[in-house]
Amino acid sequence: MNIRKLTVAIGLLVVVAACSRGPRQIRAVVDPELLRLTKEQVFTKAEEFYGAHKWQRARTYYTYLYENHPNEALGRRALLRIADTFYEQGDPVNLVEAQYKYRDFINRYPTSDQADYAMLRIAMCSFRQMERPDRDQTKTKEALEKFNDMLHTYPASPLKAEAEARRQDVLDRLARHEHIVAKFYTKRGSWNAAVQRLNFLIDTYPNYTDRAAAFYDLANALHRLGRTGEAKLYFERVVSEFPQSEYADRARRRLSDSKA
Repeated sequence: MNIRKLTVAIGLLVVVAACSRGPRQIRAVVDPELLRLTKEQVFTKAEEFYGAHKWQRARTYYTYLYENHPNEALGRRALLRIADTFYEQGDPVNLVEAQYKYRDFINRYPTSDQADYAMLRIAMCSFRQMERPDRDQTKTKEALEKFNDMLHTYPASPLKAEAEARRQDVLDRLARHEHIVAKFYTKRGSWNAAVQRLNFLIDTYPNYTDRAAAFYDLANALHRLGRTGEAKLYFERVVSEFPQSEYADRARRRLSDSKA
């Protein structure tokens, strides 16, 4: 046997010997402190880390507790808290992970008295990713859908008022987006397009916070199109429905000019 063949043979023997010992057992490394604490103490320590904004450290303790006691009250609370740590970190990647964890909690414990909280937080994850009114509104529409889901699923929830307030913020942002688009058409002199957009805004978002401006802009666009009768009605609505707004004086002047 030459040296090359001898080398190959030795190599094969090494491989066979390694295989005969079987695969190596990989064990998860657990913080020794966790093994010394009771489950109540583990949760208390996790809460301390959470209160100190040490999200990853807290998550380690919550995760250990959940994985070892998934069917106990503390285990369920720990899973919810895992989601909270991702939510508190707040960047887009962690917010997506938080949504996944909140959904996991609802799927595992649908009858929990915290399920409404988890569903509200799912909506809030989208809410916190919304763009400005002049940007893409995909996340805003997603947030609206999720707030609607929460309010429909838990109509008697003690969190209903908070969900409704946030939902109105979402609707207001969508309405402002429509208003910005309408103003863009106005600047270009595309009066028909502006009227169409403003009519949609007024019909779709009745609680829009800048409704007086929407009425005034619609009246102005209608006037530009020669639809003076319709324009007059909206100028009058500005005066009667929003008498204290900055647009009321403008509308009065326009009405006075039209009479003159």
